[in-house]
Amino acid sequence: MNFVNNQNFPELPIIIHVNRERCDGCALCVDSCPVEALKIIDSRRRPGKKIVWVEPTKCHGCGVCQATCPKEAIALPGLGPDDLRTYISQAITLNQSI
Repeated sequence: MNFVNNQNFPELPIIIHVNRERCDGCALCVDSCPVEALKIIDSRRRPGKKIVWVEPTKCHGCGVCQATCPKEAIALPGLGPDDLRTYISQAITLNQSI
């Protein structure tokens, strides 16, 4: 898998927000995070369940996790659905040219 550089996807000075009620701990976001800022932990609110946790010092605000979350449990303030579609379109275009 090729990742797009920060010229096309500028880092935002914001970290993601995880909706702990929606997150089911599937770990798709963990696998997709290019900076390994996410990990799966035990949920304190829902015993026996797992959720994602973000390491704020590692998160660059790229939005990859938001794009991969099937439960829409991850949100990056300031990155709306239209912005995300634009970034994904750019990534596909750039990846096809590599």
